[in-house]
Amino acid sequence: MKALITGISGRVGPNLAREMMQRGYEIRGLVMPNDPQADKARRLGVELMEADIADAERVRAAAAGVDVILHQAAQIPQGASSSERMLDVNTRATMSLLEGALASRRPLKRFVLASTYQTYNPFVTSPVTFTEDSPQAPIDIYALTKLLSEDICRTYMREYGLPVTILRYSSIKAANEVLGMLKPAWLNYFIDMTLSKNRIPWFGAEHIAETKAIMSRALETPDAVCGVADAQGKPWRLVVQDVRDTVAGTMLALESEAAIGEAFNMTGPPSISYPSAARMLAEATGRPYLSVTLPFYRGADASTEKARQMLGYQPQHSFDKMVATALAYERGEPIDQIPY
Repeated sequence: MKALITGISGRVGPNLAREMMQRGYEIRGLVMPNDPQADKARRLGVELMEADIADAERVRAAAAGVDVILHQAAQIPQGASSSERMLDVNTRATMSLLEGALASRRPLKRFVLASTYQTYNPFVTSPVTFTEDSPQAPIDIYALTKLLSEDICRTYMREYGLPVTILRYSSIKAANEVLGMLKPAWLNYFIDMTLSKNRIPWFGAEHIAETKAIMSRALETPDAVCGVADAQGKPWRLVVQDVRDTVAGTMLALESEAAIGEAFNMTGPPSISYPSAARMLAEATGRPYLSVTLPFYRGADASTEKARQMLGYQPQHSFDKMVATALAYERGEPIDQIPY
């Protein structure tokens, strides 16, 4: 069986390709021209096609002659990425792939879309756990482009019978990223993002000045790890998933007939509190632990119960296991994933 993986040079793509090859799939990977990460996929021995994911003609051509498509490519809101670029990569490319599948002489057996739990708007200041039936109300352009892609997939299934499956991932991390989490600059990124491009602040809007002052003090210890709680002492919750769980869940969705036409939250084990995660990282790295009190709460999560019941999804890699793998990678030991 032949599969096309877009975004094959990212976090999930090469790990997914390796797992699929071990199961007998023939892999075609789509990479950007001059992609500096393309060697990760090339070393696996897959067929590589170069194309800007926004090049509709090349993307349609990449979809020809494959049995399954796993659309992992995405443009996230960082750096100079524009809203138009996110629309091109995250939405229009989805339609180009589906059009390519329709035009192919080879009937498509499955289209798996990598979406995000951000379509629910997790930037809220009260505890909430989203299910697949929760309202989707994107609060930024990135999440909107992903929700539009979900709607496109459903429409192509209704109109043309294409077998689609939607997976809503959370924050995915590979081994080489874990030990750098929870630094003040990492946390401050979210605060800064609330004020960029004249946005209405996502959360804690009435506390922006106070929050910026607190973060300014935290940034004086740049190598610290931040254990965050709100003003009432309620710890923030960290929603993060290991790339290995992402691959395992994606394979279950790909190979299950019950997954056709369905959307699944595909996150990791239960969330962990920021203080607990920060203490693990401080102990593992020798970095100082910094207790940070912010004037609002953040702790939205997503339930994986549907994926557990319908697909048998059992995420294995809790945060302590992610840290252990990261330490092994830092020591130069073999690990069971391809780093980002």
